[in-house]
Amino acid sequence: MLNKNLKIKQLMIVCGCLLWAVAASAQPLDTDPAADRLWTDIESVLKRDCNGTTRLGMKFYSLERKTTLLAKNSNVLFTPASNMKMITSAMALKRVGPDYRFYTRLYTNGYIDGDTLKGDVYIKGFGDPWLVSEQMWVLVNALRNLPVTKIEGNLIADNHFFEDQHRVATWANYNGSEAYLAPMGALSFNFNTVTVYVEPAQEVGAPPVVVVDPMTDYIRIHNSATTVAGRKDHERLIVNRLPRRDHDEIIVSGTLPKTMARKKYFLNVTDPQWYTLHAFRKYLEQAGIAVGGGLERGRVPDAARLLYEHESPPLADILRGLNKFSNNFIAEQILRTLAADVYGAPGTTENGVKLLQAYMQSLGYADDRYNVVDGSGLSRQNMVSPDQIVAVLDDAYQDLGIFPEFIAALGVMGIDGSVIDRMNGNRHAQKIRAKTGTLNHVSALSGYFQSMDGERFAFSILLNDLNCSNGKAMKLEDDILDLALRFKRSGSGNAGESSNEADAPPVSP
Repeated sequence: MLNKNLKIKQLMIVCGCLLWAVAASAQPLDTDPAADRLWTDIESVLKRDCNGTTRLGMKFYSLERKTTLLAKNSNVLFTPASNMKMITSAMALKRVGPDYRFYTRLYTNGYIDGDTLKGDVYIKGFGDPWLVSEQMWVLVNALRNLPVTKIEGNLIADNHFFEDQHRVATWANYNGSEAYLAPMGALSFNFNTVTVYVEPAQEVGAPPVVVVDPMTDYIRIHNSATTVAGRKDHERLIVNRLPRRDHDEIIVSGTLPKTMARKKYFLNVTDPQWYTLHAFRKYLEQAGIAVGGGLERGRVPDAARLLYEHESPPLADILRGLNKFSNNFIAEQILRTLAADVYGAPGTTENGVKLLQAYMQSLGYADDRYNVVDGSGLSRQNMVSPDQIVAVLDDAYQDLGIFPEFIAALGVMGIDGSVIDRMNGNRHAQKIRAKTGTLNHVSALSGYFQSMDGERFAFSILLNDLNCSNGKAMKLEDDILDLALRFKRSGSGNAGESSNEADAPPVSP
């Protein structure tokens, strides 16, 4: 009944948002004749088949003149996909600052006698989204340097800083083994994913060589695949992850040609707490610390003594991993951690959404003018407008306390992150810093760009109900931005950087 009421409430919000958006007055547009010429060129691009029945919302806003250069359906709501991560990033930077750290703590109910720890060791997570292999080594080495070379008791994981639910409620239809669907957990490791390497055996007929990183007792491998002589004998190699009672099993089946290069797969795990605890024990053993007891789940006792507090890299660095590579796990970990900080543990997505709503309210948007349900944008129930995304970009731009870190976390067009392969032939493309967003039938691109005469703009392009491939939608976005990069104010003369490319005609529709 609760879920049904929640769905009804969300539907009412979305419907109300749509009615408001249709009724809202249009944004004033720039009066420069060059803006009209730019819009004429963009309209030519929009006549492509990809547009057709595709719903498009767009806004280009001058950060210096405080005017809207051009807009189309900019106050209408769209599913933003991973553009939602920019709202999460801005909210987090505003609330806790770029130097905020996440913690993982080690406790004991015993004592150290010489180099032997007589008692149990508790590892408690506080939502660190960046407890990766290198950071686990730092944590384990700190214990080794106490010094501890033997733990007589058990290793006990405490995951209670977050709610028990590992996935957002609106992700009900997302239950695959893909890395982008990794579950959340206050105690998590390596983005709650493993890397599976598969390469052909030296002899035809033999099973391929399978390596899992990190390899722990939590992961078991079932390899029924076969190495074949050539591609004509090749069917398909399938690498999947299946949950078992106390571990995950990697299933490798099908065929792999002997001439094929080594292949790499990223899969999520189903039990973050148990996975992390197994990895912790493995790293302890590799550091020369013997563990006499077993593995358990539990809570840190009130009387336990703190052994070591591990700090993550600063939030500013973590946001680069979040936005450049569009990491859903990081976004949701940040949201739940800040929720626990503000509202108290356990951290929940529901309370994290309250923080996002408070931030949107600070920008002047009432709760009935948008809908947000997660921090990553994976849910299709998120609904925001180009106006609102541009408002977030403008807010970050105006705040020097967060803007350098905010823009540094965005992809540099044609250079890195999820936009590394886009606009590669345009040498001015790196003047675009952007965040992508992709779901089935959804494509989005928003961020900043600098025009030909040096003017800085925030922009948002949201495409929903695509009737073409995501690849064609991305090409449409890129061609629009190619025109935007060429924009030059009337009467600006030779201002800005000139080049042969600047004088080239706009892209042909």
